[in-house]
Formats: sequence, structure tokens, C-alpha cells
Amino acid sequence: MHCSTRRTLARVPDSIPRADQRAEWIAGEHRATTHPDTHVHYDLPGAAFVVVAPEGGDAR
Repeated sequence: MHCSTRRTLARVPDSIPRADQRAEWIAGEHRATTHPDTHVHYDLPGAAFVVVAPEGGDAR
């Protein structure tokens, strides 16, 4: 999913073990509560998985 305007909910450095799984778990927690369109992007320059939600009316 592409989102041009997004709000960062969490950053998980890729240096920690299973960083991708942790980021997906965090995204799932946000999807289950207040941000159903939450997903994970990878920030190559920042070497981190970033949990994001599109800006706007996606809060329940």
C-alpha cells in the first residue's frame, strides 16, 4: 500500500532480532484498535522498519 501522507506510529531498527516480525506485530495491534489501515514500510537510509498509518479519517 502506498501512502503519500502518513503518520509514523513506531520505528523498529533492523539491527534487533526479528525486527520485521516485531514491526508487523505492532502494526497488527494498531489495526485491531484505532488505525485499521496501518502497515509497515522499510526505511533504507534509516535501516529500520517503520509502522505507519495514513493521515486522515482512518481512526475508529
